Amino acid sequence: MYGAALIVVLAIAGGVIAYAGDRIGMKVGRKRLSIFGLRPKYTSMIITVVTGVVIAGCSILLLSLASENVRKALFQIREIQEALLTTQNDLEAKRVEADTLSRRVGEITGEYEELQSRFDEANRELERVSDERARAVGELARVQTRLSESEGRLRGVEARYKAAADDLDIANAQLKSAQAEEAKLEQEKAALQASVSALSLTRDQLTAEVADLQRKVDDIRLNAAMALAEAAQSSQTSMIGRVIFRADEVVLGRVIDASQPVESIDGQVRAFLLEANDIAARRGAGPASGPLRDDGDPSAIRFDLTNASAAFAKIMESRDKVVLRAVSPVNTWYGGVLLVSLHVFPEKRIFEGGQVVASREIDGSEGIDKVQEGLLGLMEDVNSALLAAGMPSDEEGKIGTILTVTEFALAITSVLGMKGPVMVQAAAECDIWRIAGPLSLRLVINPA
Repeated sequence: MYGAALIVVLAIAGGVIAYAGDRIGMKVGRKRLSIFGLRPKYTSMIITVVTGVVIAGCSILLLSLASENVRKALFQIREIQEALLTTQNDLEAKRVEADTLSRRVGEITGEYEELQSRFDEANRELERVSDERARAVGELARVQTRLSESEGRLRGVEARYKAAADDLDIANAQLKSAQAEEAKLEQEKAALQASVSALSLTRDQLTAEVADLQRKVDDIRLNAAMALAEAAQSSQTSMIGRVIFRADEVVLGRVIDASQPVESIDGQVRAFLLEANDIAARRGAGPASGPLRDDGDPSAIRFDLTNASAAFAKIMESRDKVVLRAVSPVNTWYGGVLLVSLHVFPEKRIFEGGQVVASREIDGSEGIDKVQEGLLGLMEDVNSALLAAGMPSDEEGKIGTILTVTEFALAITSVLGMKGPVMVQAAAECDIWRIAGPLSLRLVINPA
C-alpha cells in the first residue's frame, strides 16, 4: 500500500509540474520572452527541458525522502554491490562447507548405523550370555546338590578308608612277620640246598618207584571216571520232575525283516528256531522225534503246524519288520520236549511320550536295601509291561537296558532323600515303538 501511494503521489506531482511547465512555456511563447538573448522558440524548449529536469529531480527527491532503501540505492549502490559480492562469496563458501558437513553427516550416519548394528548385536549377545548364565546357575544348583550327596558318600568313603588304614597297619605288621619268616626260610633254603646233593643220590631208586606209582594212578583215574559217570547219571535222574519252562513263559523274541526276499526271510526264521532249540536244550529239554537242523542234531522243541503256518503267513503278508516270539503254552518238565507256540507282532507305537509304563510305591525311610529292592521290582514291572506289548527279548525274557547305573543310583538317592513313602513312575520320554524304539524312560518321583 505504501508503494502504491508513493507512485500515485509521484504521478500527481509530475502531472502538476508538467502542467506548470507547459503553462509557463505557453506564456513565454505568447509573450515571446527571451532568456539569455535566445530566440523565443529556444527559450520555450529550455523551459520544457528544465521542467522535465525538475520533474525528475522532484521524483528522485521525493523517493529519497520517502524511502531509505532508495537513498541507499542512489548513494550507496557500490557499497551494496561489494557487500552483495562478499555475501555471495560467503554464501558459496557456506555452501561448500554445507556440502562438506553433509558428507560428514553421511559418514557419521553410516558410523551411527554401524554402531547401532553393533549395539543390537551386543544386546543379542548379552541376552544369550544371560540365558547361559541362567542355565549355568541351574546347573550349579544341581552340581551343589550332587556335591552335597557326594560329600555324604565321601564321609562314608573316609570311614572305609580309615578302616582300610587300620587293616593296612595290621598288614604291615604281618608283612614284618613274613619278612622275618622269609629270613628264616632263606636259612632253611641254604640247608636244603646242602641236602639236595644227598637227595640226588636216591633219585634213581625213586624213579623206579614212580613208574610203579604211575600205573597205580592210572588205575585210580579209571575208577574215578567210572564213578563220575555214575554220579552224572544219578544227577540227571534227580533233575527229572523239575519244571524248566512254565506256562505262557516267553522263550525267545527276535525281529524278522519281512521286507527281504523269501530266501532271506526263511533263513531268519530258521535261525530263530535253531536259537530257540539251543535255549531249550540248555535248559534241559529232551530231543523230539526228528531232527530240525541239517547237521543231524536232534531238536528239543515241537510246534503245532497250523500255528506255525499261520505265523509264517502273517510274516509274509506284513512286508515290514515284525517281532517273532516263541512262547511255552504249557509247563515243560526236565527231559521233556518243549512245545512252542509262535506269535507275530507287527511294528506299531506301544507307548506315547509321557505315558506311564509302570509305577510302584517305595518307602525311602526303610533304608537303601529296601529302596534298591523296590526300584528293581519296578524295573521288573517295566520289563513285563514292555514284554506284554510285544517287544523283542532275549532268552532270559529281558527287553534290554532300561536305566543306566548312574540313573539308577540317582533314583536311589532321590528316594532316600524324600525320607518317606513316594510314588515312583517309569514314564516314556518319547514315543516308544515295538521295534524301532528308542527305549527311553525317565523316573518321576512324587510324594505318595
